[in-house]
Amino acid sequence: MVFRAFLLLIILLAGCLPIPDVRVDLNLPAATYRVAPRAVQSEYLSVPGYAAPNTPERYNRALYMRYYAPEEGEPETVLILMPGIFGGAATLDIVARQLVASQPGLEVWSVDRRANLLEDRRASLESLHTGDPMIAYDYYVKNLGKEDGFNAVPSEEVPFLARWGLEVHLRDLHELVLRAEEVADTVVLGGHSLGASMAALYAAYDFGGDSADGGARDLGDDHLDGLLLIDGTLGRTGAFSREGGFSVGPVTLVPDVTSLETGRGNPYFTLAFAPYTYARSEAKVLLAQLAPDDLAPEKLSDFPITNFALAGLAIDDRYEFSPAFGASVGEPVGAKFNGNLIAFLSEGAKGARSRSVVGVAEGYDTVRWERGDPAQERTDLRALVESQVTADTNFNEWYFPIRLLLDMSRLDVSLGDEPGFAPNSEVDTPTLAVGVSRGLVTTLDGFSAYNNARSSVFFSAYVLPGLTHIDVVTAEENPMVPLFGRWLGQVVSRW
Repeated sequence: MVFRAFLLLIILLAGCLPIPDVRVDLNLPAATYRVAPRAVQSEYLSVPGYAAPNTPERYNRALYMRYYAPEEGEPETVLILMPGIFGGAATLDIVARQLVASQPGLEVWSVDRRANLLEDRRASLESLHTGDPMIAYDYYVKNLGKEDGFNAVPSEEVPFLARWGLEVHLRDLHELVLRAEEVADTVVLGGHSLGASMAALYAAYDFGGDSADGGARDLGDDHLDGLLLIDGTLGRTGAFSREGGFSVGPVTLVPDVTSLETGRGNPYFTLAFAPYTYARSEAKVLLAQLAPDDLAPEKLSDFPITNFALAGLAIDDRYEFSPAFGASVGEPVGAKFNGNLIAFLSEGAKGARSRSVVGVAEGYDTVRWERGDPAQERTDLRALVESQVTADTNFNEWYFPIRLLLDMSRLDVSLGDEPGFAPNSEVDTPTLAVGVSRGLVTTLDGFSAYNNARSSVFFSAYVLPGLTHIDVVTAEENPMVPLFGRWLGQVVSRW
């Protein structure tokens, strides 16, 4: 009796005591490189993709940029990376080079989705070949929409794009995974942003057909040794919250599936993310690459600013329309500032520190750009500009198919009874989930929906401090590089 009373007293006292809240910062060493990341070799390749119905054969291709160390021969591990929404293979160029330079036996394959084949990049290639960025400027900006300038592909010429949904993209991706299995013992599939959601869906997709009708089940999970989710995951990023399109009053912003399939809706985005926007961006990047210190042409700016500074304003998180989708690349010098209403409306308090550059400050004649403190400005703008437009690929996907987002939007995170998928509870691929404190998945709770649906012991999640959604794949000193190396070593030893 005395013992029970004593125990009760201890419990009551414990309830009055503060519960310790012990926190430990993520302790990662700086990445070490065997060679300079820019010295990593690359080549643009493709393999036959999924034979999508009614699609011309030239578009049924699975495309990728291969990053490798030629002196190492066949790789031990292939990491396939899928970019985010509106992203091309060059989105992942910087981090791909860093990973290969730091990890022996690793190749990285950065994916271009098949819609990249629709892009008219002739002027870009000529500018790169001649060193004259004005060729691209004239075509993509000065003569935009004219007979001798860039014109987007009319929707009636690409009706097949309306059916380039999730199945088409997952089956294209599967062809790359099968190719990777031929050359490496270990295959890891990763993705950034929406690409992370697609990687997770790949793991649960059944490529063997309908097992209910007697077909042998063949899950993506069976072909993978690991998953890497970079600032994105099912339940957090991926698509609209409705499969029926999106309208504001009588104006249809995103058509529904029926409209797409009957030709009554444009199969690719035509508003703020139109091909014209990305063509114009490509011209800006080429000006910053090839003539960084020249003043930007008048059609790109109504005040004196260097091409390099103009590129900085287009990507920096303080001057982007959405801070989360920018990179921290520096500060304009000699600029006159105003508020950034769009950033404030889209992100509230996070957007309150955003600004707009509206002219040249008193005492200056030109707006220029400086890096600032690398501890705060994590991405090197010059390296980013050099990687964004190459002879092989680019940073953006100009004709992103609306059907892909509509297909993803209707899926439940658990995939419990979804035709063509196994429940996520049956996926046991070891997974590394990486969020960033200034991006989309800013806390570990952001991964909880997918983690809970998985119910897997092989799930590791981290949030990297100080990085934006773009910094995590472009930062000069990227903590994800050593984190991936440490995790990969554990995955390989497990198998």
